[in-house]
Parts: sequence; structure tokens; C-alpha cells
Amino acid sequence: MKDTIKKSIKIVFSDRTVATLLIVNVVVAIVVSIFLGSSIKHSEAQVITRYTTYGDANFYRSHWSSLFSYFALAFMIVFGHSALSVKLISLEKRSLAIFILWLTLGILAILAILAYSIIKIASIG
Repeated sequence: MKDTIKKSIKIVFSDRTVATLLIVNVVVAIVVSIFLGSSIKHSEAQVITRYTTYGDANFYRSHWSSLFSYFALAFMIVFGHSALSVKLISLEKRSLAIFILWLTLGILAILAILAYSIIKIASIG
């Protein structure tokens, strides 16, 4: 087990492109978390935390601290995709691993936009 992990780390850090993308993904996740964290406003009342248009348009209310789940989502996406990319690198699927890491950056951007929109709606109501 230790040898497998050491071998994977050695393979990843020997490839500069993959190592850079892994580091950039973690940094972007931290930046998104700070950005979203600074946008959340404390409220004693329940705030809108979810919106759906399935059937009728509905706003779902919950405690304001549930908005912090977007942090967890960002880190789960980054670490899950990073682990998948490391596994793909060890299976010699470098191009697919790089694609997944670039895709992760796009997903984080979409997450930041959607979460910020929901947080702004929550601060209104």
C-alpha cells in the first residue's frame, strides 16, 4: 500500500503538467471557498438555500449555515477528481487525466457562479 502511494506520487510529480493542474485545482477550490464564505451573511431567520423548477418553481428554506455545504461540495469535487486523475496516470491514461483536471476547473467555476447566485438570493429573503 505504501509503495503504491509513493509510486503514484512520484509519477504525478514527475509530470509537470499534471502536478501543476493538481495544485491549481486545490488553490481554486480554496479561493472559491473564501469567496463564497465571505458572501454568506448570518441570519436568525431561515433563508432560501435551494431552488427548483421541477414541476412548480419552489424556494426551499433552511438555516443559513447549510449554505456552507458548498465548501464541502467544492472540496469533494477537487479531491475526487484528483484521486481519479492520479489513478488514470498510474494506468497510463495521461490525456484523460489532464482532461478531467481541466474539467474540474470548469465545474468549480460553474459551482462558484451557481452557489453565489443562491447565496445572494438567500441574503435577500
